[in-house]
Amino acid sequence: MSEAKKPVPVRLIYDVWLKESERTPAGNVVSVELGQAKALIANGKAERADPLPGE
Repeated sequence: MSEAKKPVPVRLIYDVWLKESERTPAGNVVSVELGQAKALIANGKAERADPLPGE
């Protein structure tokens, strides 16, 4: 599996629509592709939810 397709966990800060007409509420931890994770974080919609190294 390539890095771009590997799921990345993020915690949603705001409600988002990851699928057409399906709202995902803030506070949920979801796994999305790396590019989508970066976009959500850059737009202030999510934060990283992966464990720190060694955990």
